[in-house]
Amino acid sequence: MKKLWTLLLAGVVLQACQKSDDEASGPLQNDLLKKTTGPAVVGDRMEFAYALGTLEGQLKEVRVEATIAGGTGTGFSRYSWYTNRNTGVDQPVQTASDTTTTGAVSTASLLGGENQSAVTLRYYYAPTEEAKGRDVRFRFSGTSSTGKEVRFESPAYRISRMDMKRTLQLTDGAKAYVSIADMAVYTKEEVERNNLAAKIDFVYLYRPTLSGFTFGHAWVAPSRSEYLSDVSLPAGLTTRTLMDKRVDVKDAQLRGTAGFDVYIDDIDLERTTFTNASDYAFGLTADQGAFVKTANGAYAAYVYVNAVNNTEKSMTVSIKRLQLN
Repeated sequence: MKKLWTLLLAGVVLQACQKSDDEASGPLQNDLLKKTTGPAVVGDRMEFAYALGTLEGQLKEVRVEATIAGGTGTGFSRYSWYTNRNTGVDQPVQTASDTTTTGAVSTASLLGGENQSAVTLRYYYAPTEEAKGRDVRFRFSGTSSTGKEVRFESPAYRISRMDMKRTLQLTDGAKAYVSIADMAVYTKEEVERNNLAAKIDFVYLYRPTLSGFTFGHAWVAPSRSEYLSDVSLPAGLTTRTLMDKRVDVKDAQLRGTAGFDVYIDDIDLERTTFTNASDYAFGLTADQGAFVKTANGAYAAYVYVNAVNNTEKSMTVSIKRLQLN
């Protein structure tokens, strides 16, 4: 018994525990852990670790049904993970022979054999546009070769109303015109050809110095013409976009790397006041960013700087955006 549950728990890294609705204890038991800690955003996946162990027979099949069907990337992984005691490195072990997802239901057929009395499978759920602002729940279940079945009902998880887009490439004098409404970057020619002037919130440019002062990588709203005097702008740019530069908000989802636990959520964008905001942000470097509000008040966003390149006069950014009205 001790060995069984030691194996079961060895593959699980606890990051967020959820309330259990386990059935009465029996030879087949299960548990669920939600590994992702950030908001559930379209474009990112929720990750769960579903653990099962049996004292009779072998594990046979695992199933989960979501109350809202997930998008591409939803389903079980064929692999469990365990930590190598000699190296401390997590290593995969194939435990499922087949995995399928049809609609809201995902299944995994387990390999069987003497080592299949305890497994921890990873389940990934990709929220869709349809799920925005709604709650989603999951019913996990597992069966054994003796015909036993066990179930686990998850709590409800709210899917964010935010939109997210990662790694947009900005280049001074080329792809320099950023639209929060479109979550896109355009060239001057694209702005003019598609009549997008009213959608451009700020212009990206890089100047080591400007008028004798250190300037660097900057975002400038069209209303701040003195900083754009040497830029050949598309006709019709007039918007005054509010920007609140931040050096302390390293959103883990926009950053795309582990080790950070700061997340921009819906409420952060809903309640940002922009009291001390300006219509430009200069001296931007990697891991910095700015809260941005469009001139028409339709959107609030956080624009995060992933990387800058002085030689190429370029910047990589990622955006979380919430529609306000």
